[in-house]
Amino acid sequence: MSHKTAIIHYLPLEFYPPVTNFINCISKDKKSKVYVYSSVNNNGREVYENSEINYIYRSPSPKATEHAILRLFKYFVFNFVVFFKLYSTRPDTILYYETYSVLPVYWYLKFVNKKTKLFIHYHEYFSKEWYTKGMKTLKYYHKLEQAFMYKRSTYITQTNQDRVELFLKDNPKVEKTKMRILPNYPPKRWCQYLKQQHNLNPIKSVYVGSLSLETMYVKEYCTWVQSQEGKVIFSIYGYNVEKKTHTYLSSLNSDFIQYHPGGIEYSQIPNLLSKYNVGVILYKALIDNFKYNAPNKLFEYISGDLEIWYSNKILGIKPYEKHTFPRILSVDFECIVDKELLGREGLKEIEHAVFIAEDVYMPYIKKLIL
Repeated sequence: MSHKTAIIHYLPLEFYPPVTNFINCISKDKKSKVYVYSSVNNNGREVYENSEINYIYRSPSPKATEHAILRLFKYFVFNFVVFFKLYSTRPDTILYYETYSVLPVYWYLKFVNKKTKLFIHYHEYFSKEWYTKGMKTLKYYHKLEQAFMYKRSTYITQTNQDRVELFLKDNPKVEKTKMRILPNYPPKRWCQYLKQQHNLNPIKSVYVGSLSLETMYVKEYCTWVQSQEGKVIFSIYGYNVEKKTHTYLSSLNSDFIQYHPGGIEYSQIPNLLSKYNVGVILYKALIDNFKYNAPNKLFEYISGDLEIWYSNKILGIKPYEKHTFPRILSVDFECIVDKELLGREGLKEIEHAVFIAEDVYMPYIKKLIL
């Protein structure tokens, strides 16, 4: 009799490569039937598919432009449909991602099957303040987590040790032994792409991901790139760009900055990175979630053997800092020192350490399907 695993990830799968990487890994284990429950992505991203997964359900996604009643109805649909799907399939193990996904799992564990193993993962660190100021539904869901779900869980995972400690500080009743670290690494196949030749004339820098003038040093870095008059080129692939940021980037008339507002699909990123030699990480880290974060793109840039320039406000990257070439270098984007970034005389060349999703996911999956 096959082990049955249910993965509940309310937010669209396509916006979260770590969950699709995880599903790809667990789909390789033929001992388990896997059922995935999520919602439709409305931003035109390429739909994630995996023929080895038994079932993927996608609920209609609320849109910001819709009436509040319609948005509430769509939340209702997700919660009730997923609950009845769980009731009909009777999974041995449930893994849910973040507070958004908790309600149907709570109903199932509370009223249907109290023996099902429960695993919980957070892509982000959500502070007490975030829950207090956020949606009322999420505040209610989080109370269910604290009162019931955390006690029922086998493991609760965060992406790094800093976030584990912040989570435990916020939730002192949670047993420390339940906490695990599950970082966001790219898949092994990314390592098969051509590595950098480190031709630094000019320096070709790249940023891939969401963008905001308010929360990132976009304008500061673009201004510095323009001041270099061709010594540095900057390419931006942004698929989730704030309106003001899009207007700013679209208005730039520079030979040294290329803006691609359509972004790029996740599967195409490794080939794209092979065309550049520096990856930038521009978060201002205004909240703890970003301050204590080693973001996905850090490990994506590492997989491409890029030099990495990251904001000195991001303490979560500090442990990975590296001063041999290609460097992982902390930068004050509020006052960039040219010599600090452009000078590489005498640097010893040592490849980056390798960080692979399968290396962390496969041992975790073994615990999941025991």
